[in-house]
Amino acid sequence: MPMKKIVSLLFLLALWVGAVQAHPFQVEPVVIELRPQASFINAIFRGNVQDIEQIPGFTQPMLDNSTMQSKARLGDKYNDEFQRSVTDYINERFMLSRGSEKLVGKLEELRNEPGADITKARFTLVLRYEQPESVRDQPLQVVNTLFDYLPNAQVVVTVGSFSRTMKPGDDVSIDPNNLAANLLSNIWSFLVLGAEHIFTGPDHVLFILALLMVSTSLPNLIKTLTGFTIAHSITLVWVTLSGQGPPMKIVDILVAISIIYVGAENLFMKTEDTPTPETGKAEAATPGKKPGFTLTPKHRFWVASTFGLIHGFAFAQNLRDAGLPEGAALVWSLFSFNLGVEVAQVMLAAVAFPLLMLWKKDVIRRQKYGGMKWDTVVKVASLGVVIAGGYWLTQRLFGG
Repeated sequence: MPMKKIVSLLFLLALWVGAVQAHPFQVEPVVIELRPQASFINAIFRGNVQDIEQIPGFTQPMLDNSTMQSKARLGDKYNDEFQRSVTDYINERFMLSRGSEKLVGKLEELRNEPGADITKARFTLVLRYEQPESVRDQPLQVVNTLFDYLPNAQVVVTVGSFSRTMKPGDDVSIDPNNLAANLLSNIWSFLVLGAEHIFTGPDHVLFILALLMVSTSLPNLIKTLTGFTIAHSITLVWVTLSGQGPPMKIVDILVAISIIYVGAENLFMKTEDTPTPETGKAEAATPGKKPGFTLTPKHRFWVASTFGLIHGFAFAQNLRDAGLPEGAALVWSLFSFNLGVEVAQVMLAAVAFPLLMLWKKDVIRRQKYGGMKWDTVVKVASLGVVIAGGYWLTQRLFGG
């Protein structure tokens, strides 16, 4: 191929890559799930982060270079100025009304799920719309002009049995029957939300995996996870029902510290079944020798319980940000959210623990032939846990 054609193709490719980064089209529709309650409606927006980070005149000025971007977003959080801009934009371009009353959204939560590939990084935004009692039997009018600067912009609005794809300029009326608060729908939504909080929370996942690394038996694992479950359930229920609790920034910092501590403790942990290369069996204690103080997995129940109280504060904040229902539905939603958290933890442990045991068995087999010891593998992995926890701690301490 002539050099001129090659250069032309490379130039066109560079233009295409630049166009993708400039966000001239919508990667995927933004899904807007409406969750009606008696006196308010929660709207959960989910989509690609580019949709909210590159809104002309609202958020793009805060993200026009790397310095401004670091000020607007750190990890999975956005600063106050950015959150206000996004909320103003949504209220201006996604208009809800019932009867003659215009409903105004109040920000409950805005976070992103970071990724190396910007086309796959996603955001979750929750707005709460209060409803005057006088209009609750009226149809909900929705007028959408979101992302009208994009040639293929779409949003998908869902609630009850209603689902509609809307382009900028579209409007729709939603029947009040689809807006009635539904207990079963609440239970399922909060069950899924609890599970999502584990699977989409890398800090919680890493904490659980760090606990699993040195578990020597299934009973020991069950005991450890039980302590974690009981503890985080206590703070989850207390914060949710009382409305009190420490600032979320402090909770996030303590969660990072819990990860560092467990990882660091793993570095000095003595597992009871570490074999010697010669025999493949656990090394017996030397007769007449005082064992001294040795860290073992047996005390992990108390470690998991202590830090479980802290993780419970984080779970409660996530639950409150999603918008709690009212009356009896509150108790059921709280129960189902906690159940979702437990189901996710059990699923994670049920997959990870057998894989760890298989990996351990393979390492022990190779150890007989001069391979790396399992203790060394655990220490290397635990060092990675400490580094990850330290990274999150630095983020949360200096991220504003």
